Amino acid sequence: MILSRRGLFASAAALLTSLATPLSVHASQLRSLRNALDISWLPDVEAAGGLFFTDNGKRIDAVALLKLSGVKVGRIRVFVKPASKSGSLETALVLAKRLKSHGIEICIDLHYSDTWADPSHQTSPAGWPSEIESLEKQIQKYTQETLQEFVKVGTPPQWVQIGNEIAGGFLWPLGKISTGDSSQWENFVRLHNAGTKALRSVLPRAKSILHLECGGDYQRVRWWLQNAEKFGLDSYDVVGLSYYSQWHGGLLGLSKTMHVVTSEFMMPVIIAETAYPWTRQRFGDDVIDIDKAALPGYSFSPQGQRKYVASLENLLRKQPHNLGLGMWWWEGFARIVRTPEGTITWNAGMANSTLVDISGKALPALAALNAQ
Repeated sequence: MILSRRGLFASAAALLTSLATPLSVHASQLRSLRNALDISWLPDVEAAGGLFFTDNGKRIDAVALLKLSGVKVGRIRVFVKPASKSGSLETALVLAKRLKSHGIEICIDLHYSDTWADPSHQTSPAGWPSEIESLEKQIQKYTQETLQEFVKVGTPPQWVQIGNEIAGGFLWPLGKISTGDSSQWENFVRLHNAGTKALRSVLPRAKSILHLECGGDYQRVRWWLQNAEKFGLDSYDVVGLSYYSQWHGGLLGLSKTMHVVTSEFMMPVIIAETAYPWTRQRFGDDVIDIDKAALPGYSFSPQGQRKYVASLENLLRKQPHNLGLGMWWWEGFARIVRTPEGTITWNAGMANSTLVDISGKALPALAALNAQ
């Protein structure tokens, strides 16, 4: 399908109709959101000895806690040939089985790299072609084969990201976007459409997420989506926005950006990545910097974090035609792990912004994701 402005509203309406949970017809009315948690680091946390507990202190399996909290979707990242099991297809398949066993929808976040893909790094996998036609065939083949593995084990994902934070393109250098140059956009569109063509062939009902990292920059998102339409990007169902206050500013910028997506382009939107601190404590290598992330009126406390969740949910519910679908927390279970003597055995830098405290006990914001 060609997602031009002439057909966007019909496509959006079809998406909302296909979702399992009925949505109300009035955006101002409280309605269910498809909130999510990225759980890609969960196996690493568990292997290091990290445990999880309900808010009243009862020990519980992490995915069972996710279900108990009312979260609808679990996101899992997949690298092509990572140096370790973290991010591997093998690990992702195990996580997908755990999600399905608890009735939680699955989102597969394909990075199209052997390691992290983000605004600064979109490195093509080792050994992949360096010529556009061959790379186009490679991405289609890889996407098809990877998604077929999930089908084989009985865990077909409901959501798939063709790339991670790709406002600057992906599969660099061929798929890089740095200007409005037609050759850059034509290459990117060929590669992205090839990935989604494979998705459609394996999982015709799954929703393709276009993930842009610039959730606080409405002008850039408008420019990006205009060029996507101009150069024939016909391969996405939902726009996903990353939003972190330390990089993207205040909530007004996010609100304006969501308005561009839902009102000007009439596309469904998710906040595909976000996180906010629940503590002022420093753990070392903190990804979320408490000196830069503060929002006026949102304290770094369990209550402040819960207020942050409620505010983002409110923004989603304000989108016209119920096009605000959900908020997806990045690595909400990536708690710090220590030995009984206090030595840190695992720390990925998200301990101050998880949805559990340093002991693994659920924080109020986790329950707030049960957006009924």
